[in-house]
Amino acid sequence: MNPQLYDREGARRLLEDELADSSYQRQFTGPLREAIDAFLDWMAERAFSIGGVDVPFGPLLVLGAVIVTVIIIIVVVRPRLQRGSTAQEAVQIDPQVTAAAFRAHAQECARSGDFNTAAQEAFRAVVRAAEERGVVRQQQGRTATEIAESLSSSYPPFSTTLQRAADLFNRSLYGSVSLAKADLEFIADLDMQLQREPAQHGGSIDGPHLAVPR
Repeated sequence: MNPQLYDREGARRLLEDELADSSYQRQFTGPLREAIDAFLDWMAERAFSIGGVDVPFGPLLVLGAVIVTVIIIIVVVRPRLQRGSTAQEAVQIDPQVTAAAFRAHAQECARSGDFNTAAQEAFRAVVRAAEERGVVRQQQGRTATEIAESLSSSYPPFSTTLQRAADLFNRSLYGSVSLAKADLEFIADLDMQLQREPAQHGGSIDGPHLAVPR
């Protein structure tokens, strides 16, 4: 069978007839496609003149949307992320509560399975015990990290251990993590060791001593 030959015009008509078939048109029609085409046409038609030059409105609209998004991230999202971080606040230690009372409360919380609060109370016991022994003055208005640095001046061998205890306090209070029994035992063991360890008074946690000539 000889193939049928078409001239250019005949071939064009044949192609148009083929593409007019519904199986092709279904893929390119519909409310969604029409809405997209209408929006793109609307943006393309919008323009304003600057010095006699027509500037397309569509790209500027997109640029404006990007700028607004960046501003929202800076003004709204970023501060919330910062507030959700581990920013430290001063450790609240009731001056009327003894170290023994803090230890008892820590054990009570541990028995109920609340090791986060138990660790926090155990850390407060460490601080209050040092105050009761006269090693330091009351540590009101200081963060856990600052308190650990202060206590390290009187207990240099325990500097790393004190910093870890402060880190556990911060993680339990600000880090949204769940501590375990071992974390509480770590702070409680530190408490007992500091009670047995003589404090070194070569430096002061509240500021350097002035050397007075004799």
